[in-house]
Amino acid sequence: MFLLLVQKADDRAGISIVLELLSRISKTNFNGTLKVALTVKEEIGCVGAREIDQEFISDIDAAIVVDRRGTRDIVTSNYSTSFCPDEFGKLFEKAGQSLGMDNWKVTVGGSSDARVFAEYGIPSVNLSAGYLHDHTDFETLDYKAAYETMLLVESVLHQQFIGVISKVQTGEEV
Repeated sequence: MFLLLVQKADDRAGISIVLELLSRISKTNFNGTLKVALTVKEEIGCVGAREIDQEFISDIDAAIVVDRRGTRDIVTSNYSTSFCPDEFGKLFEKAGQSLGMDNWKVTVGGSSDARVFAEYGIPSVNLSAGYLHDHTDFETLDYKAAYETMLLVESVLHQQFIGVISKVQTGEEV
């Protein structure tokens, strides 16, 4: 089961990405369960993620957070915490490559709800949502980049990487 998490153009971009994905998911090969969580106060300590109902996330296999500025980043760690096994982030790179978007790359990021979910034992990534200049009067959204993020997540789900994710978690060969 996947948890899709969004936070403002930064949250609004993430919400738009998830809503578009939800409108299209029935046309893919995905046959699992998706849960969507909208959290608050990520900028001041990931308060919403820390206060999420533990029962709600008890059966989550992986979390995809859509709250990274810029384009085509797959954040799998910050400077103190790994959010997931390296192979998990590589699955997103592979999905990007399958779509002809070779420059989706694993990178290090900052504070993120993905870190909180990793602390709960849930492999997590934080994906770029296409927004720039966040939390300023000049905040903008690259609509094409936001759409490409939706396509990336759709591809991960369509290609049924959930089974692959389970193998990654147990250390099996992918």
